Amino acid sequence: MRGAYSSLVRISNDISILKNLPAPTASLAAGILSAIPGLSDRAETVRAVGHGMASESASWGQRLSALAFQFGGWGLADAVRLVSGAIPWCLGFLVLFWGASRLKGRPRNLGTGLVWLLCAGVSAHAVWMMAAPASPPIRDLRLLAPLALVDMIKSEQGRVFMNPSARPGAAVCGGNIWDNSLTEKSASDLAGSPTKWREEDRSKPFSAVLIAGRVFEAKPLIRHLLDAPDWYLARIDNQGLLFLHGQKPDLAATPVPDFPAQRDRAIYLAQYSLNLDAAGFQTLAASSMDEALSLEGKDYEVLFRAASLSASQSLWERARKQSAAALKASPGAYEASYLQALSLLETRAFEKSFECTSILSRQYPDDFNVLLLHARAARAVHDYTAETKTLERLLRLAEDSKSPTARIHIFLAQSWAQRGFPEQAISHYQAALAEGLSSDEAKDVRAIVTTIENNRLKP
Repeated sequence: MRGAYSSLVRISNDISILKNLPAPTASLAAGILSAIPGLSDRAETVRAVGHGMASESASWGQRLSALAFQFGGWGLADAVRLVSGAIPWCLGFLVLFWGASRLKGRPRNLGTGLVWLLCAGVSAHAVWMMAAPASPPIRDLRLLAPLALVDMIKSEQGRVFMNPSARPGAAVCGGNIWDNSLTEKSASDLAGSPTKWREEDRSKPFSAVLIAGRVFEAKPLIRHLLDAPDWYLARIDNQGLLFLHGQKPDLAATPVPDFPAQRDRAIYLAQYSLNLDAAGFQTLAASSMDEALSLEGKDYEVLFRAASLSASQSLWERARKQSAAALKASPGAYEASYLQALSLLETRAFEKSFECTSILSRQYPDDFNVLLLHARAARAVHDYTAETKTLERLLRLAEDSKSPTARIHIFLAQSWAQRGFPEQAISHYQAALAEGLSSDEAKDVRAIVTTIENNRLKP
């Protein structure tokens, strides 16, 4: 033990070149280097700028990036992101250097040397990430924002409806072109309920509907508009769908634009296939994805979207294999991890799915979809305690965001009932009834409550 300690002291004393540099310089250099790899992917800057311009819950860093973009374009926005990413690392190293300087004697030399080694290690890792990124960066803005869709909207006069996740991308393309009277919460409710959307449209008519970003969040509205005689599908591309008010034939497909790089074309086709599928063009979606896979069959951006398409079409074994391949290309990636857990659950590999969702729920404790999937997996393995805890977390998130909670109360009631707690089950069933259910659902819930109460009264 004493020999190992002496070796560490000797190593720290041997770093003479580094020790001649001031600690603030080393901290700044390591901080900047650690932040540079994140700038290679334009998607992160687009996301930060878009949310800063359009999201009601944007962070101060996103708002600062948006302000920088408005004054100096992408270059200044990248610079702001570099600074905001470097500051935490720089401050962290400065604190470590200060802490080491407070020590005395040999521990001080050892502590200072270890901080230098940490600076060097972080810097080396950043250089390695720049030289050999896990996935090549996406730079073409056509793959990141709905440029063509927004251009079409600009020529329209009237009120524009957008699903919440479409707003950041639209803001990057052309500023505020949606109806500001609708909050993100209101827009989410309308996107998920054609009945509510029609009521809003009758009150104050829309002239255009842009569905982009997370297109799946507006699937009910998409299906409604595809069947509506007073709306038509004017454009569908890799970024989303555009519906215009009127009575023209729906557009079946949009020509794929030219891309200088094969990978960019493959990513476009993979994105496009998911939107084709959402619009009901399953055959075109499959052929588009097949071409994307033939071009870049080992690329993460293509593979996880291929798994998404397979999952959307309930081809779960294929989704399981494709998500596994995506995870091999980019270990630990969120989208592929979620799809892997979902496909494992749907193929009845319940224990493996529960393991995956357990990891995901720890990594993303505030992700509604992850928590809901984890609750499903917990029920599948009969771990009702884990199911209850996860659903209670979901309930708190829904209440904080003022989202509907009736379904969560019903799931919680079922979970408590499985654990043999009738009081808690009845309480959640009554909460669901109080929030408002359809007449058939309310009838079923009252019948269940009556059954639980009758069984509880039995000797």
